[in-house]
Amino acid sequence: MAMAVFLTVIAPAYGVREAKDTLFAKDVFVNLPLKTLDILSKSARLDMLDYYAVDSIYKAPNGMEGLSELVKVTPEYLAAKITPVTGIQILMLRDSKGPECMVLYTIGGEGQAPDTDVTFFDEKMQELPRKKYLDYPEILDFFNVPDKTVRDRIESLVPFPTIQFIASPETSTLTAKLTVGEYMGKENYEFIKRYMKPDLQYKWTGKRYEMVKMK
Repeated sequence: MAMAVFLTVIAPAYGVREAKDTLFAKDVFVNLPLKTLDILSKSARLDMLDYYAVDSIYKAPNGMEGLSELVKVTPEYLAAKITPVTGIQILMLRDSKGPECMVLYTIGGEGQAPDTDVTFFDEKMQELPRKKYLDYPEILDFFNVPDKTVRDRIESLVPFPTIQFIASPETSTLTAKLTVGEYMGKENYEFIKRYMKPDLQYKWTGKRYEMVKMK
């Protein structure tokens, strides 16, 4: 989804710094080279941050003739609602030997199950290979499967799983939620729910996200 681009320093408060540890979530938001954010100009992003800094929520006009707004901003984390069905989370990954930050772009709502695209970027906002830092869960990771019959039925009922990822700004952990339930028929959902595990948890090790084993 994302394309790497060259960056320019746009303002003293929100520009990209040379020192890695002084890059904050707001800087990433302004300079993020995600095509999906093209509907929100850099000037609009800066306006949103300026208003937020003085405890005022500014709903910025976007290219979809709608409004975008910030939900939460800290030095290490930012969450924003881009459209009624899209949102973004930015989490800085300090003490990292690889990426500088993780970006979660989620599409869902109005009849569509939430589904998240996860990307990682270095301090120059160059996109990094996701596979190196996170293994997407397989459908069966979400279930306790007693036998082949149950496994086969689950795989047939959920051929294209939708997964929402949610980052914790406090702990840097990552939660993966299977979101197919409300869009399935009641009987089929009741069947898979019988075998469903709690949401999956991932821990940042300083090098990559590792799935936490269920006890």
